[in-house]
Amino acid sequence: MGFRSVLPIISGVIPFGAIMGSVFAEAKLTFWQAMLMNTTVYAGASQLATIELMTSKAAMFVVVGTGLIINLRFLLYSAAISPHLKDSGPLTKFFCAFTLTDQSYAAVSASQEKCHTNDEMVQFYLGTAVCMFIAWHSSVILGFIFGNFAPASLSLDYAIPLSFVALMIPTLKNKSYVLVAGFSSLASLVFVGMPLKTGIIVTALLSILLAWFIIKRNRS
Repeated sequence: MGFRSVLPIISGVIPFGAIMGSVFAEAKLTFWQAMLMNTTVYAGASQLATIELMTSKAAMFVVVGTGLIINLRFLLYSAAISPHLKDSGPLTKFFCAFTLTDQSYAAVSASQEKCHTNDEMVQFYLGTAVCMFIAWHSSVILGFIFGNFAPASLSLDYAIPLSFVALMIPTLKNKSYVLVAGFSSLASLVFVGMPLKTGIIVTALLSILLAWFIIKRNRS
């Protein structure tokens, strides 16, 4: 079920992976260097940023620091899914942490009501992770070999954000959800210009704070 849940998102992942593969090739990385980075980092946005910095001969601490800052959002993701992994073994926890992506987290968040136990949730997540892993690595390999094969006329830059919108809409169950979603959308526009793409972290923290305030007010 988890595998099928992220299939609609693949239309946005494939062109992004093709771009990543072509960037690897243009940066003169060997195939195995590209695959090593793609597997160990496994985060498209930070890979694009760090490759750009590496090709411009930026200092190593700037390259590493930029990648870490861009990936700070995964701290929030991992904190959200960790309760479902409390009964899982070390290998399962490691695999789930290693394969955590925006798409897998979004699919899990949108499908929590379908999973009634932690085991069901873990199985669902593993399905999303395997699907994403296959799609991402396949598209990166194709992009490395053949270049960015997605026609520019298709305007696929919008495919990834639209896929997240499609996942989010079914989760807007009441006015509180809509309020937090609307606030986060506006905040992301306000903070989009922040350095090192930290705007998404600020937006997430402010949205969490708003959600906490709403929950506390409703309970009082």
